[in-house]
Amino acid sequence: MPSHPSQCKEAREDNFMQWDEDFDVVCVGSGLGGMSAALTAAERGATAIVLEKFDLLGGTCALSSGQLWLGPHHLQSDAVADSDEDADAYLTHLSQGFATPDRRRVFIERGREALRFMTDVIGIEMAVIDKLPDYYYPAVQGSKSAGRYVEVMPFAASRLGALADKVLTSPYGDGYSYTTSNEFVAMQTGGASVVEALQHHLKAGERCAGAGLAAAQVFAARERGVVMRTSSAVTELIIEDGEVLGVVVKDADGEKRIRARLGVVLATGGYDWKPDFVRAFDALPEAGSMSPPTVTGDHIMMAARAGAIAVPARAPSQSPIFLGYKVPGEKIYGKDSYRMYLPGVPHSIAVNRHGKRFANDGFYPDVATKVARFDGQENGQPNWPAWIIFDQNMLDKYGMSPSWPGMELPEGMAATADSLAELAQTVGIDADALAETIKRYNGFCSDGVDHDFGRGTVPWGRIMTGDPNLLNPNMAPVLTAPFYAVKIERVTMGVPTAGLPIDVDGRVLDVSDQPIPGLYAAGNSAAWLDIGGGYNSGIANTRGVLYGYLAALDMTSQRIAASERNSA
Repeated sequence: MPSHPSQCKEAREDNFMQWDEDFDVVCVGSGLGGMSAALTAAERGATAIVLEKFDLLGGTCALSSGQLWLGPHHLQSDAVADSDEDADAYLTHLSQGFATPDRRRVFIERGREALRFMTDVIGIEMAVIDKLPDYYYPAVQGSKSAGRYVEVMPFAASRLGALADKVLTSPYGDGYSYTTSNEFVAMQTGGASVVEALQHHLKAGERCAGAGLAAAQVFAARERGVVMRTSSAVTELIIEDGEVLGVVVKDADGEKRIRARLGVVLATGGYDWKPDFVRAFDALPEAGSMSPPTVTGDHIMMAARAGAIAVPARAPSQSPIFLGYKVPGEKIYGKDSYRMYLPGVPHSIAVNRHGKRFANDGFYPDVATKVARFDGQENGQPNWPAWIIFDQNMLDKYGMSPSWPGMELPEGMAATADSLAELAQTVGIDADALAETIKRYNGFCSDGVDHDFGRGTVPWGRIMTGDPNLLNPNMAPVLTAPFYAVKIERVTMGVPTAGLPIDVDGRVLDVSDQPIPGLYAAGNSAAWLDIGGGYNSGIANTRGVLYGYLAALDMTSQRIAASERNSA
């Protein structure tokens, strides 16, 4: 009789279960979490399948900047003075008491291990994003001016062959998938323009940012024999005696039961397109999303049957819920389109309905936090609704996605008027206050010092949204008619408030904090118990790589240990 748990599991499955297919590791979702788990498992000799609900591979990561953020790592220059202690201090501040120290230590120590595995073993070419500071540098202890961000090198799509058309690139414009963060930062100090970089990569057939990272992982997975299927929706976990044995998947041919000898990794992302979850967990009555339409919280519903309950890892106001706006008439994935708004572009400000600025509108985390402020004495949310106010100079010089500089905005996207008073009346803003706000802000632009909110003082914001040719990269006056107002919306990007609780090996925990046999979670499906409250771009992608890697290590280590016992 078999005595080891994994042997008992296989004996029980063979006796009672009817399977259509059989793999060691089943990964649900093809973003960084699922692909990293599949790559790690395959490299360690296991069979792996990736099941993607959408019709393209890559997940939300493929639509992102593709940045990873982590503490000290092997790609850093020797000139970078970094340490685990500094990284821990920075993350401790971000967490605001929500994260657990043991999980935070795993993020720091094993995050670099996972990165080295992807570069040195899997062969994905990565590079440090030069001169890009942490969000809160230099204000927060442990923050650094450079060295912590990493991105994939441009990846030639031709290497994918027929798979090239099955890997997601951004539908929001070529700038998202065909430029690197290094090029964007270099532009601020005299480097080639983003348009030049974009044209270069398009001509070379190179994918960058999240699209490039997704392509590189798919390429590596194919080389290792990982099976990857799109339009394959996992609808159910197969559970017996509290143990996850496999999944039910629905595709064009019907339903199949796929066995997972070592385990199932849930890496379906967040729950952007599940309005009930967005309201309940993120405290948003309404929000748009730029994630694929298949990001509907499937991991939460499936894991509930196995005994796991999604838990919030922070207050909703601390989640990286982005700012954006609607683009009337534009459909993405068949749904109404939203675009991300990064405040700080010269010749523009953000105001509330009282016509007043209320945040450092050169740094999106500050604006995103302040619009969510609640005050019962000020009609609930004093800074919501809010608007982007700008002039013709802004449109002519910088444009506003999806419009390039000098182009008109899509019809209905903005209110416009020849005077600020008329504009205020059109959108319902206090006209006198708006005029005074603009006058005061324009006065600050003369010497480039924002005496009210410190606009342009955050290095990250100066680089990412500023114009290096200005005295203050984030500041130029709002002067030239016509004037415009675009209503700000809350926009999710797959990074949720709540997720499945996991341990340091990526094992999903039940309501008694015990690991559920055979069930793992990675990426944004896993609760942010390691980071907690705040955010810095790149952390979400690092968590995908890290917990996909750790989950596969844990699963394959069980098999290796069992094999060693059997051969002893």
